[in-house]
Amino acid sequence: MHRLFGKQKVVVPPPSLEDTSAGIDSRVEALDKKIAGLNKELKVYQTQIAKAKGGAKQNLQKRAMDLLKRKRMYEGQRDQLSGQQFNLDQVNY
Repeated sequence: MHRLFGKQKVVVPPPSLEDTSAGIDSRVEALDKKIAGLNKELKVYQTQIAKAKGGAKQNLQKRAMDLLKRKRMYEGQRDQLSGQQFNLDQVNY
């Protein structure tokens, strides 16, 4: 009879607010780790720029600027996720 009428689909319950908040928190922590890694790289570039001259210095500065842009992007994402988590916590309260 299942071939004729089909089986009843298994209903998966939607995630709770606590699960969603925990997921957002883990993403925020991952972004913090990425930002910390970029900070370490920037310190390395900063010491190299201080020692470099000419075209090598410009190349290092360009790489450092790219890292700064990426860091700014990650910080924006982190701030946005933190705002969403705050809103979820307020709804949960």
